[in-house]
Amino acid sequence: MSSSRVLAVDSGAGHVACGVFTSSKSGRLVLEQFDLESFNPDAAIESQWTEMVSHSLAAVTKRASLSGAAVLCVPGHQTLTKFVKTPAVEKSKRDKVIHFEAQQNIPYQLNEVVWDHLAVSDDGLDLEVMLAAVKLDVMEELCAAINEGGVSVKSVSPSALTLYRSFKYNYPEVSDGVLVVSIGARSTNLLFIDKNRFFVRTIAQAGNSVTQAISDEIKQDFVQVESLKVQVLSGQSDLPEASPARATVLNAAHAFVARLHLEITRSTVNYRRQSGAEQPVCVYVTGGGALIPELIPTLGEKLKIRVERFDALRNVDVAAGAESAREHAAVLADLVGLATRLSNKSEPAFTLLPPALVKGIVFAKQQPFYVGAAALVAVALVLPMWSINQRAEIAALQIKTIEAQMQPLRQLKEVNVANLDKIETTKKEVVAIQSLFESKSNWINFLTDLQERLVKVEDVWLEKLQVLRPTATESTTASTASAGVFGGVPAGQGAAPVATPVLRLNVSGRLLDKNNPVSKVSQDSYNRVKSLLASFADDKFIASVEKENFNPNQPGILSFDFILVVDSKKPL
Repeated sequence: MSSSRVLAVDSGAGHVACGVFTSSKSGRLVLEQFDLESFNPDAAIESQWTEMVSHSLAAVTKRASLSGAAVLCVPGHQTLTKFVKTPAVEKSKRDKVIHFEAQQNIPYQLNEVVWDHLAVSDDGLDLEVMLAAVKLDVMEELCAAINEGGVSVKSVSPSALTLYRSFKYNYPEVSDGVLVVSIGARSTNLLFIDKNRFFVRTIAQAGNSVTQAISDEIKQDFVQVESLKVQVLSGQSDLPEASPARATVLNAAHAFVARLHLEITRSTVNYRRQSGAEQPVCVYVTGGGALIPELIPTLGEKLKIRVERFDALRNVDVAAGAESAREHAAVLADLVGLATRLSNKSEPAFTLLPPALVKGIVFAKQQPFYVGAAALVAVALVLPMWSINQRAEIAALQIKTIEAQMQPLRQLKEVNVANLDKIETTKKEVVAIQSLFESKSNWINFLTDLQERLVKVEDVWLEKLQVLRPTATESTTASTASAGVFGGVPAGQGAAPVATPVLRLNVSGRLLDKNNPVSKVSQDSYNRVKSLLASFADDKFIASVEKENFNPNQPGILSFDFILVVDSKKPL
């Protein structure tokens, strides 16, 4: 933390307060700048809380021209605070013991929260420790909102700890047991202080309890009721004394004070029973809820002890640019508690900053060393780099000379490549033409082969040999391929392969059954025709036989019909 200036940000449940503190030569805190922005504290819109914090902080930083790294206070309703007592152990083993206690007392996995601890007392026999935790996702979202508001976060403290530090700074002479009651919008911190020990209990009874009770009674919106409550309790309302709305506000405030008295009494009894502390001699009240007019006299009457308002600016000098802070003194306790390390350098470190941001801050602190090391390395490399640059310039001149000599050779290479492409194209055209020439004799050879197969079967003749032309798609494919062969491909790019269309022959004929000339043809006739069809399997011109059809209706004669698929490798 800076030894000369602190930018403090208090992110309350219904306001954002910012203050810039410095330290005078005498060690007193000086509030140089201050600004505050309020927003709707309704718990029903808790999901929008960080967004409202961001917008409010942006408004404050813009008005006050604030920037830089800030210390942040987290409100009580977002913080889990536990006080545990363990046997005193060596400091080298203390972290393990505290880590174990955190696992037992924090109702979440430790990797789901940001937590830290502070030793409250150590008498050599027992060690009393305060554990504070905030859910990791809430803390990351809040820090992101603060960054969006115009400042970065370097440290985070819970409101319970800032309240304690603020009291110890402003009332250093108090040595008797006291109770500090800080009434916020969503929660109230009950801080018990006994010499240098302290204990905190956070309760849900707070300013919103009054607002909600009024809203339920007069059936108005929470925001309107909050404004009405503040006006009536601060004496700024224009409502007549007999107004039902005014009476509702006062009744709700009275009921709240009564409930608060019961909580204080119950908490005091429990604290004294567990710690053995004496009855507090005084109660100090602070926070926005402390503005209820009847609060101090009623608590004093019911508790039978002295009750007074906590003065957060008691030992703080207020500069001319921060005079507005006196109007909001009731909500400044946490803000002052964030800056007390300026006057107390030995104050123990405590932060709920997410681990990722902690690593970033550590790196930022180490960055000057990295920069210095990089500068040393750069200086050490200057002479070698200069020598390398000189050699690079000489090499560049040599490359330029060689490039000039290589240019004519590259041109000859391009001509040779073009000629080789032409030769390859010509070769492919010659092969295609030769293939067409050879295929002219294929029909003669095929018909001769067909005649021989018919002779082997005997008593068979053909009535039809019909050429089935390729389909339109096959013809298109064949035409494209032929165009590639005969000049359709640009020069130098090579010819496309020849795609021969699939040719089919529809063959019809008859077979005479000599053994049964006047009756139905025998199975032998079928076998003879099938042997004819099977013989085409080894025919070099035929790829397959399709759509075999037989008609035995005419006595002594078996009619047949089939299609021969011509092998594209031996086209006809």
